[in-house]
Amino acid sequence: MSAAPDGVLVVDKPEGMTSHDVVAAVRRRLPRGTKVGHTGTLDPFATGVLPVVIGKATRLSQFLTASRKRYRACVTFGVATDSGDRTGAPIETANPAALEALDAAAVERVLATLVGAHLQVPPAHSAKKVEGERAYTLARRGDVVDLPAVEVTAHALSLVAWDDTLKTAMLELEVSAGYYVRSLARDVGTRLGVPAHLSALRRTGSGEWCLEDAHTLAEVMQAAPEDFASLRQPMSALLRSWPAIVLDARQVQAALAGRLVELQPGQAADVTLERGARARLLDEAGDLVALARPTGSGHAVHADIVLR
Repeated sequence: MSAAPDGVLVVDKPEGMTSHDVVAAVRRRLPRGTKVGHTGTLDPFATGVLPVVIGKATRLSQFLTASRKRYRACVTFGVATDSGDRTGAPIETANPAALEALDAAAVERVLATLVGAHLQVPPAHSAKKVEGERAYTLARRGDVVDLPAVEVTAHALSLVAWDDTLKTAMLELEVSAGYYVRSLARDVGTRLGVPAHLSALRRTGSGEWCLEDAHTLAEVMQAAPEDFASLRQPMSALLRSWPAIVLDARQVQAALAGRLVELQPGQAADVTLERGARARLLDEAGDLVALARPTGSGHAVHADIVLR
């Protein structure tokens, strides 16, 4: 069995597994008691980038989960399903004439209206909780599920291929956390007057990671113990887009002890942050020590999440 490597293991999730299944598989490669989680659920029929947090990296899950996600999605027009994707039961079929008239230009016009911040109703078959129960549990037993709309953002949304024979649209999108691609398929169909569902979904990126960073689950499970740790992204690679402050040994000790860390003039220039924002604190070797907020003066920081 391998030693517990703190960091993120980026997995290319295979079709047919839940995100929890992937986490459980990774956990079996680690010493008993190691904390393991993920940073954004993928539906079982979806594939692609699933960052799995291990050990101390689980303390950063809230920040990693909040990152943007990128997808390639296939939307099929003509049938809507109760789940919003191809695994569900049909609930509506298109008027043949309306389906025949549908073309790429019409799809592109609707997509343009959905770029930016807007309200989106999550699918009834989702993990949202309704009075303590998962919405998908209520939906599967036939209860009416009425979920409130939430604000989401589509930073980029484009049609990259259109099959006029099959009436399918291949989309690429970059979206905020909490965005449901199944809801996008439903909403595009509703606006066009042609029911639709999500027929394929592949996550191509999550935050700073993309498919090139991902390992197949077979590779993860079959790696020799001495190679397993090398598959993961180390703690120093996390939240790389955040401002970083390199501390000397004395400052590191102050951060770890929960004391205010006084900064030198050159370091203080690195913490020009919006109120409430955090910076990464690194030691002189480049290892991540803590996350910290600047003080009002900007000449000191206080570590509120310590990672050692």
